[in-house]
Amino acid sequence: FPTVGRYAVSGQQSLIGARLAVEDLNRAGGVGGRPLWLAEYKTGSYFVDARDAAARAVRIGALAIIGSNSSELSQAVAEESDAKGVLQITNVSTAADLTWDPQAGRVHPFLFRMCASDSVIGALLADFARDRLAARRVAVLYEVGRTYSARLAGSFLQRFSDPGAGRLTMEAHYLALETDFRPQLRLIREFRPDLVFMPGSFPDATLMAVQARSLGLRATFLGGDAWSSPLLFQRGTPPGEAYYVELCSPAPEFDQRYEKVMGAEPPGCRAVLAYDALRVVAAGLQKLRPVS
Repeated sequence: FPTVGRYAVSGQQSLIGARLAVEDLNRAGGVGGRPLWLAEYKTGSYFVDARDAAARAVRIGALAIIGSNSSELSQAVAEESDAKGVLQITNVSTAADLTWDPQAGRVHPFLFRMCASDSVIGALLADFARDRLAARRVAVLYEVGRTYSARLAGSFLQRFSDPGAGRLTMEAHYLALETDFRPQLRLIREFRPDLVFMPGSFPDATLMAVQARSLGLRATFLGGDAWSSPLLFQRGTPPGEAYYVELCSPAPEFDQRYEKVMGAEPPGCRAVLAYDALRVVAAGLQKLRPVS
């Protein structure tokens, strides 16, 4: 999991979840009486770093790899794990082609995820916008160079758009590291949407909320799982209601333990799904015949 760079906050949360799982499993006797060892590979938020860490893990004989926390990094890890037949479970990577090879028409046999894929999440958000929020005019503002954002936007638009039923959409995009979204938001304001879908990160969504309010854009905001952070909208609230999807429903006991151990507000699903991923590995090992 990355500990520096763009995905570092989520990566550190994920790493803590994995640590808690190892502590619990070893306290209960480990696997077949043998303790689990968590080899931590702290990387940057760049695919080369992730691939290098995976190669090092494979070389030392890792039984499984937990990670990463973004689809881009998880696919880099998979170049090593899948090729070498090492189990890989990602906690929150949502790219559909991470676990499914569309060209070969088969699943990747060693790759698994603990969450839904972009195609499922986008469709569910479109249904929510249509059925629960009664939206008819939707603007989609996404990061064009980021696979997660673009694919989530695409799956949403495919499901929601239906001019014959009176459901109209418009698209606007931005590039990585942009911080002034007012040109795009002005175009969206002219479209007069009921709802603005923004499948980007929580820092982007926070800036968009502040800038939309300053421009007088009044619409409901909708986001993906990348909005999940205690820092969401801390710099300013959106101009209307706002909703986002979460990848799990954390148990209160886990949240309480995380808060006690870290002295910080529970982060959402990154930590708990990393915790669950490691316990899945342990459950699989328990089913194997013991090795002398």
